[in-house]
Amino acid sequence: MIPHLFCLVIILLLTGCTGEEGDRAMGLIERDRMMLSAPVAEQISSIVVTEGQKVSTGDLLLQLDPRHAQSLINQRQASLAQAQAKLNQLQTGTRLEQLAAADAAMLAVQAQAQEAARSYLRMKDLWSNKIVAKADFDSAKAARDQTAAQLTQAKQQWLELKNGTRSEEVLQAQAQTDMAQASLADAHHSLAELSIRAPKAGVVDVLPWKLGDRVAANVQLVTLLASDRLYARVYLPATALGKLNKGDLVPVWIDGHNQPVTGTVRNIRSTPAFTPYFALNERDRARLMYLTEIDLPINENLPIGLGVEVRLP
Repeated sequence: MIPHLFCLVIILLLTGCTGEEGDRAMGLIERDRMMLSAPVAEQISSIVVTEGQKVSTGDLLLQLDPRHAQSLINQRQASLAQAQAKLNQLQTGTRLEQLAAADAAMLAVQAQAQEAARSYLRMKDLWSNKIVAKADFDSAKAARDQTAAQLTQAKQQWLELKNGTRSEEVLQAQAQTDMAQASLADAHHSLAELSIRAPKAGVVDVLPWKLGDRVAANVQLVTLLASDRLYARVYLPATALGKLNKGDLVPVWIDGHNQPVTGTVRNIRSTPAFTPYFALNERDRARLMYLTEIDLPINENLPIGLGVEVRLP
């Protein structure tokens, strides 16, 4: 922001001294800046680039300590294995050995129920002939009812095993497995984010941290200057708004160069660089500046911050 204000002051001084207000636009050469920040609070374990180094898309710039993220991956892999095993168990269904055991248990209870029923009939006859007490008859009746209930329970358990797992249980297990897979994928993504890589080709501009530093989350780690676009950011006087349009070719004079380079107007801001423009008179409004970006040839090896001048038609 300070270079832009400084440039604006220079423009006003020049236009005030020469009387050529509105016939030129001045500014600086710029490249797109990419500021890469820390995804989490971690320690820097390695720095593989230096300031001024050229990098390509995907190149590793800096590595944060991955041990905690790797532990999280191991934990979620175990959770996924557990959920997958449960799902496989439900999908496989009942084993033959389980079904045979349930069948044997049902037959055993059935035999007990038959014996209890016969004992009840004998006890009933004896009680009718007043040979046994009423308490003995009641005990035989309770035993018959109890074994009958146990037989019903054993039959239902055998049917449950025979019919297999309910579809709702399989769906629940599948949902648990999907959730575990999503959690594992998120952990892998978090681990990958600890490797700070170049989003596109450029030049390393600023490396503010050293190896071993512990940084906080969202702190800037690396600043890159993109190499895919070179442009001049100039301030266009309000009186020249009608002289330039998006897509126009204009000569751009660069400090220290004898010949201009041809640039293409990429964008002209719709609002002035400072306010309140709505409260200014006609003379003051003529001094308003509109930020304009002019693309320059990429093959021009020009450093950023170099002063430029666009002479308006």
